[in-house]
Amino acid sequence: MAYLTTIDVFGITPKEYRAILDEMDVERRPEPGIYLHLTAPIEGGYRVIEVWDHREGFEAFMQARLAPAAEAIGLNREMKLTIEPLYNIFAPRLEELPALVEDALLRPNAPIPL
Repeated sequence: MAYLTTIDVFGITPKEYRAILDEMDVERRPEPGIYLHLTAPIEGGYRVIEVWDHREGFEAFMQARLAPAAEAIGLNREMKLTIEPLYNIFAPRLEELPALVEDALLRPNAPIPL
């Protein structure tokens, strides 16, 4: 069963968000169990939403990659985590998603907004 994970990270800056992704190198070396990673600003931080093939894969990623990367760059922020079974997915324009990456504000090698 697939799972939807949501992490609200409070107090994180765009530069820190980019730094943690770069430290984990997830865009060039994604975890085998991840299908999708989305990020949006929320009040006081960012919300990260991901779709994973198994809950255990996400939990292993948190321990093996996210926690060590956060420690390596000295990032310690308040987070609210939820992990829920994925009940439905609707993506009528799925083939157009790759083009959205080019417009994402915090994409790899993009200038970091203030």
